[in-house]
Amino acid sequence: MMTAKDMTNTDLFAGINEKGVNMLLQCLNAREKHFQKNDIIALEDDQIRFVGLVLDGTVNMVKEDIWGNETLLSFISRGEVFGETFALQKNTNSYVTFMAGEETNVLFMPANDIIHSCPDGCNCHAQMTTNMFNILGKKGVMLMEKIEVSSRSSLREKILSYLSILVQKQGRRTVQSPLNRTRMADYLGVNRSAMTRALSTMKKEGLIDFDKNEYTVYAEELEA
Repeated sequence: MMTAKDMTNTDLFAGINEKGVNMLLQCLNAREKHFQKNDIIALEDDQIRFVGLVLDGTVNMVKEDIWGNETLLSFISRGEVFGETFALQKNTNSYVTFMAGEETNVLFMPANDIIHSCPDGCNCHAQMTTNMFNILGKKGVMLMEKIEVSSRSSLREKILSYLSILVQKQGRRTVQSPLNRTRMADYLGVNRSAMTRALSTMKKEGLIDFDKNEYTVYAEELEA
């Protein structure tokens, strides 16, 4: 389980020491909640007033069309936040559904209390407010990543683009995907069986290797 000390390494609490984190959690009246895999955290059209920090596990952000088809828009990993895009708007209704991608623990904090400094005007609260706006900027980058992947014309290119992003983020050629095969196919917007066949073909060609959610990307792949 993530401790206050661990939280100092998250984007939300960057530049704040352990004592400051504990003080903020008390000031914000933060509460922790546990979710099982596929549990709904917030439904589309729910009113969102919180920012959630993923302590352990993964939160999936999904959108459902009028025919009931789900599209995975994004995934939020350990140490990352979600809900802020909607909670910090005047209209706080969610456009998407948030659900647990696996067994997950989330720390919930009131959004308004994050962006408005406390009466004491403490430095750590001001730092957290600055961090929140930095996070919003990073979420914009994540949206561009999603567009980059989905804009690729072929299934093979979509897979390569997704793996390339993971390599760049994790800084190594052997990476862990936070998504299982089903969710990965949803994120890419492709058929799961077709994706599995494409992965197997790329493995036979020596471009990649994989074992469950671990993928190794070779040099030739990055040059593609």
